[in-house]
Amino acid sequence: MIDYVYKFRLYPNKEQQDFLDREIGCVRFVYNEILSEALEEYEKNSKKWNIYEYKKLLPILKEEYQFLKEANSQSRKLAIFNLDAAFKKFFTHQAGFPNFKKKKNSGSIHIPQFFKIEGNLLWAPKLKTPIRIKLHRKIEGRIKSLTIEKTSSSEYYASILAEKEIKGLPKVDSVISIDVGIKSFATVATAPLSNPNNRTHEHIENPKYLVKKEKKLKRLQKQLSKKQHKRNKTDTTRASSNYRKASLRIAKLHEHITNERKDLLHKLSRRIIDKNQVVILEDLNIKGMVKNHHLAKSISDASWSKFVDFLTYKANWYGRNTVRVDRFFPSSQECHDCGYRNTELTLKDRVWTCPVCGTHHDRDENASDVLMDEGLRILGQELPELTPVEKSSVDDRREIYLKSTSSLKQEAPIPEVSKNKWHSKEATHFSEG
Repeated sequence: MIDYVYKFRLYPNKEQQDFLDREIGCVRFVYNEILSEALEEYEKNSKKWNIYEYKKLLPILKEEYQFLKEANSQSRKLAIFNLDAAFKKFFTHQAGFPNFKKKKNSGSIHIPQFFKIEGNLLWAPKLKTPIRIKLHRKIEGRIKSLTIEKTSSSEYYASILAEKEIKGLPKVDSVISIDVGIKSFATVATAPLSNPNNRTHEHIENPKYLVKKEKKLKRLQKQLSKKQHKRNKTDTTRASSNYRKASLRIAKLHEHITNERKDLLHKLSRRIIDKNQVVILEDLNIKGMVKNHHLAKSISDASWSKFVDFLTYKANWYGRNTVRVDRFFPSSQECHDCGYRNTELTLKDRVWTCPVCGTHHDRDENASDVLMDEGLRILGQELPELTPVEKSSVDDRREIYLKSTSSLKQEAPIPEVSKNKWHSKEATHFSEG
C-alpha cells in the first residue's frame, strides 16, 4: 500500500473564495505568530524549540484574536506541525531557518477529516455550500486527507491523499542509462540486460519552455513596471487594480510554463519506467551547478532534479531498479572503448576523437555508454574487459577511482544547508528541545 495524491481543479464561487481565503489567512497567521514567539523566547531566555510547549499557545491566540474561531481547528493545529517539520529540516541541515509566510495570492489549508465528496461536489468543514470540483478520474483507495491550495494565479486545487495498492509491472529484459544535458534534455542508451553491448542511443529534445516564452514574459513585465505600485520599502503608494491584473497575467504565464514542463517530465519518466527494468542515473549536484550564473537559467528550465524524483518514485512503485552513479565519476571525459580520460575536454566540445584507440565520439552518447558500464558494475554484473591498449597510454586514474568506489552507496548524500540571514553564528545554536 502506498500514499497516492489525486489533484483536481476547484471552481468556488465568490462567497466560497472569500471563505477559503480567510481560512488560508488564519493558518498563515498562526504559523507566523508561533514562529515569532519562538524567536522572541530564544532571544530572551535561549528557550529551545519544543512543539508541545508552543501547542499550548493556540487557545491563547484563539481568545486574543476572535477571527481565528472562524477557521477549522484542525487546520490551525496542523500549521504548528508544519512549522515543526520546518525546524526539523533546519536542525538536520536539509534546509535553511524557517521563514515567515507572506500575504500573497498563494497558500493552502490541510483538512484531515470531516469532508466528503459527492458526485462533482466537495463539502468542506464550516462551509455551508459545496464547492464544485472537476473529477477527471476516479478516486481509488481509502481517502485519508484533503489539502486545498490557492496558486499565485488565483486558481484553486484540491489534493486528495488516498492509500491504494499499485501493482508492479512485469519484468523486462532492458536497461537504460540517462545522461541529462542542456542542448539535448537527455541522451539515453538502451540495451538488453542479457546482452548489454547491443546498445541503441536516443537524443531527447530539450523543449526550453521558459526560453520560448521569454519574449512574452518580458513584454508583460514591462507593462507591470509602468503600473502604480511601491517602488521601494519606504514608498507608501498602494498598488493599483491594473497592477494586480498585470501581475496576475504574469503569474498565469509562469504557471502555464510549469504545467508544460511537468507534463513532459511525467510522460517521459513513465515511458522510461514502462520499458526498462534498470534505470541508471548520474547523481548530479544541482544546487552547486545552478550557482554558475551562465547556466543557472537553462538548468532550472530543464528541471533535472524533478525528472530524477519522478523516475525514482515511479520505479519504487512499479518494481524497477534505479542506480545512482557518483557525481565525481568522469562519464563525459572517459572513452567508452579503451578507458582513456580526456582531461582537456570542455563544455563546448560536443564531439571528440580518442587519441589512443581513434574512436570518434559523440560526447553525450559516449557519456551514456560510460554511465551504463559503471551502473552495471555497481549492480555486480560481469562486463567484458576494455579493449587492450598500452598501459602507459591510458590514464590510470580510472582504475584508482574504481578501487576507491568498490563499496559505493546508491543513496544520495544529505543536501547542504541553505545560506540565508538566519545562518549566523547565533542561529546555528538554536537547537531542538
